Amino acid sequence: MLRASDGILELLPVATYICDANGKMLQYNTAAVEIWGRKPQPGQTHQEFTAGARYFDMAGKPGPSMLAEVLGSGEAVRDAERIVERMDGVRIIVSMNIDPLRNARGEVIGAISCFHDITERKRMDDALAHSRMVALEQEQRLAATYEHAAIGISEIAPDGSFLRVNEAVIGITGYSREHLLGNKLFTHTHADDIDVDRDGFNRQVAGELDFYSVEKRFVRRDGRVIWLSVSSSPVRGTDGRLLYVVRVLQDITERKESERRQKLLIDELNHRVKNTLATVQSLATHSARGARTAEAFRGAFEGRLIALSKAHDQLTAHHWESAELRELLSASLAPYVDSAGERIAMSGENIVLRPRAALTLAMAFHELTTNAAKYGALSVPAGRVEIQWAKMDVREGSALRIEWTERHGPAVVAPEDRGFGTRLIERGVPNDLKGRTELVFDPTGVRCTIDIPLDTTTIESNAVLGDDWTA
Repeated sequence: MLRASDGILELLPVATYICDANGKMLQYNTAAVEIWGRKPQPGQTHQEFTAGARYFDMAGKPGPSMLAEVLGSGEAVRDAERIVERMDGVRIIVSMNIDPLRNARGEVIGAISCFHDITERKRMDDALAHSRMVALEQEQRLAATYEHAAIGISEIAPDGSFLRVNEAVIGITGYSREHLLGNKLFTHTHADDIDVDRDGFNRQVAGELDFYSVEKRFVRRDGRVIWLSVSSSPVRGTDGRLLYVVRVLQDITERKESERRQKLLIDELNHRVKNTLATVQSLATHSARGARTAEAFRGAFEGRLIALSKAHDQLTAHHWESAELRELLSASLAPYVDSAGERIAMSGENIVLRPRAALTLAMAFHELTTNAAKYGALSVPAGRVEIQWAKMDVREGSALRIEWTERHGPAVVAPEDRGFGTRLIERGVPNDLKGRTELVFDPTGVRCTIDIPLDTTTIESNAVLGDDWTA
């Protein structure tokens, strides 16, 4: 039964029609109707449909229909240009490719013709003789683009064997033409995606389903798993018997990966927003508990929010994948760096922290810095803060040890009550990072030792230990 394509031929960029071995037209697309200027009638052969048309070669010599030649000889026609005088008297020039369709035994069972109207292009060639070379180069580029199009087209026998594949299919799958023609349709489909595609194909073979499309995973020759978008349409004879199935496939791996990354990003963003809100709420609650006045609350709360913000800035600069330990410390201690570079000293490896570790340590450094500025070494001109860090082995395994030492400050007196800042230092690392914190109020200066597991807190650590770095 003659019918317009249900969609499979509409995907092609040129006018296309399919006929059986007798020339009876089976399928065609809208682009073909536009060039013909009318639609075929059911049951018509190509010869009957074009009975009133005439064909000429480019020299003006009359000739027969090229479709009849292909069906008779079984030889394909490539990039043939012909002048066609339609039944309405309009002359057009078309460029066509006609391929015989063969069954598994190699018998010609039909043909597929792809053609496009090049009348205007030819007129321009004739009118612009001096631009022929440019036009030729453009035509060659167009032909190369068409030949290497990303859309793969294959023809599948009812038993699932490949009858034909184009170059794009070979490029997409990574398998040779010989390998594909020697295997069945689902040989390299990912095991988890076979059922839905096979069900659609079997229903097409049984005549229960016409067009269907599916997105599935495919295992390439190099072992890489890619995503394919597959559109499948059967070609049937006049008796309704399935001749073969045309499948158009595109590699959509990049689109699928983009969708996956977008979902991860949205999920991560939701997670971070919730965590940030919870952190801010906790900071507000505990800052209020330890403040005697609204002004005291505002100062403590704002300081902690600024510390949190600076940590977020570091993570944002690295796309929320990491933050450097040295940068976190520098951001916290920057207001107290003197021109002589004697108040702050830092030394250690280049340590790159994961986001959770960066936020937790940033808050701890803020509390240590604030305490040193109010009561400790940074409250007097001669005071000095030294921070050292290194990888080391502890009882629990490999860890990052950070040592904060204050010197030459006022005599230290241990506080009678543990405030929120102290509790944040002592409990934040164990609770959030499964580490250990030791805070010592030595009369000569506060000391704080922080041990955190390397495997869960760092992304990488580059041993570039050299001279101590002093701010």
